[in-house]
Amino acid sequence: MLVEQINTATFSNGILRLEVAMVNARGEMQVTGNIEIPGNQVANVLNSMSKAAQDISNQLAGNIESNGDSSSTDKKDSSKDKGKGKKK
Repeated sequence: MLVEQINTATFSNGILRLEVAMVNARGEMQVTGNIEIPGNQVANVLNSMSKAAQDISNQLAGNIESNGDSSSTDKKDSSKDKGKGKKK
């Protein structure tokens, strides 16, 4: 199941229900299913998903570094001074 969006979230009878959707071939959102999580497990599930996402992010960052691609880390962030008016 591909999840690109959470359409609705409800909590009823001790169950968190998430209706999830994806973009179909016509560029329209299409419901792909429901995720149902017991209320007493919501924190565990969210923490596990967060940890998995962080682990994957760290692995991807490690792959970029090992391939010698430092372009994303060497660039100066020029947006820091934007919107602050004249420098004195």
